[in-house]
Amino acid sequence: MGLFDWLKGSKEAPQTGAAPGMIVLLDGLPQIDAPAAAKALDAIEKLRAPSRIEIENAPVGGKTAEGDEVEGALHGSAEFDSHSIGIVGFDAPAPGPVMEKTVAVSNWTGDARKQLENHYAHLVLMHAGGGASALEKYIALYKLAGVLGGGHLRGVVIEDAWTCAPADLVREFSNPEMLAAFRESIPPILFTGFVRFTTDDGAWFVTKGHHLFDAPDLAMEGNDEQPSEVMDLFMNIFLYVTGQKAKIAPGHTLQIAEEAFLKFSEVAPDNPYRDWLLGAGQTLQLKRISKDEINRKNGA
Repeated sequence: MGLFDWLKGSKEAPQTGAAPGMIVLLDGLPQIDAPAAAKALDAIEKLRAPSRIEIENAPVGGKTAEGDEVEGALHGSAEFDSHSIGIVGFDAPAPGPVMEKTVAVSNWTGDARKQLENHYAHLVLMHAGGGASALEKYIALYKLAGVLGGGHLRGVVIEDAWTCAPADLVREFSNPEMLAAFRESIPPILFTGFVRFTTDDGAWFVTKGHHLFDAPDLAMEGNDEQPSEVMDLFMNIFLYVTGQKAKIAPGHTLQIAEEAFLKFSEVAPDNPYRDWLLGAGQTLQLKRISKDEINRKNGA
């Protein structure tokens, strides 16, 4: 089954909004020591106040000691700096459709991919408020994922952004030097998705999750394109828009490198793959143009 075939089975509208979520993949559902987890979170970098983590660990089957049903095998919350994050744990792998949208379409290979695929439990983290920016919200989620996952961590997936990261990369968010680097230069692949769709007519490349950064997602027909070059192109545009607070819109042209000239447009209403190319917010299609076209106003 191709990715398009799988997507045709779900017509649910994409989720929008400014509150990212994350699924933490585990080799088993741990009994989380909340005070120890809060202490570990505090040790990563200086916070304005001590962290507060509250976890109710319930027996497998989703019931409390009193016999009440709960949503998942554990649930709780974490509060640190201005962040408020809800936590729910399940003694089961992440849902198949979520894995299809994240790990299955990712470029991870070898042991990193095996770790992501071979997990047996998961936590759902949902950012419920606070954070000065989308980047800080995601950093908070990554930090908490590493702390709660501990030695059980297999990686994380971000469904809204169609992306994932193996355990070793998640643990980098407990390194103050790496946090400083991430804040200085956003690594898009950790927070947004890059997906190649193969169709009967060729291929398309798209991004997912840019809406959480108030940036448009990007789409480009890729019959004659190299995936690595398109990924670099998309990342450079994302960093340009988010770093410079630049606005791009249909009809705009852009020079992204010495010999790379682009024009933006809406995805055509009659594009047969439109439903799958569109992101949760605005999506712009890219087309390569010649240098002579770069200064045309409202050019074709």
